[in-house]
Amino acid sequence: MIGYLFRANSNNSGIYITKFYDSNNKSIIIKKSAFTKSSILRLRRELKGVSFYSSNTGDNLLFSYIDLPNYFSINFNYIEGKKVDYRNGYWINKNYIERAINKYCEIWSSSVSDNLFSHGDYSLDNIIFTDNSEIIIDWEHFSNSFMPIGFDALNLIYEQLYILMSKKKINDETIQNVNLMFKNLHAKKCLDKCFWKNPLLKLQELIYYNKDIWGNQISKLPVMKITDLQVKDLDQMIYLQ
Repeated sequence: MIGYLFRANSNNSGIYITKFYDSNNKSIIIKKSAFTKSSILRLRRELKGVSFYSSNTGDNLLFSYIDLPNYFSINFNYIEGKKVDYRNGYWINKNYIERAINKYCEIWSSSVSDNLFSHGDYSLDNIIFTDNSEIIIDWEHFSNSFMPIGFDALNLIYEQLYILMSKKKINDETIQNVNLMFKNLHAKKCLDKCFWKNPLLKLQELIYYNKDIWGNQISKLPVMKITDLQVKDLDQMIYLQ
């Protein structure tokens, strides 16, 4: 088995990622390693998240893990599929956004718990798409603290809107389409009532008041880069109608 390090301490995460190949040069394992207290905590969160995910979907991502006082690593089974460029924005990624939202509802609406779990970074960048399924990866910000249902789905939607806004003004067609997604989430019982009005403001508040989940990675979340004025404007146009 041959491996090479292809991501080291990205975004100052303290996590190192290595890909391993078999003798036929086929990808078989993705390994995440951590050496610092904060990065080890993130990988422990990820292990819990992957366990939650596997128990709700049957998708077996975990191969093995090592837990030592100053070292933690997880080996994941390599998943063949397509990674979408989340930077393409809302309309180019529209079909993938809809698939991701449907997958969210499929998992979270069937999860029964006193506290609702959250992925914490539900993004097109953290989903592998196959012909018939969507595999959710990168559970480093997983939490089993209370998060209203719809939290992760809205994070993904607003991430795509943020990217769109950085390129051009949001038009009426986009607003109408996003509002239809809100109705879809509500119809599938995947949108807590706290998100029915001023959903973006509520989303930012939840992230801010639970910022320990993200630590120094909170600033990388696109939804937290949306300005107060943009939040106000979007919340006047996008809500459950």
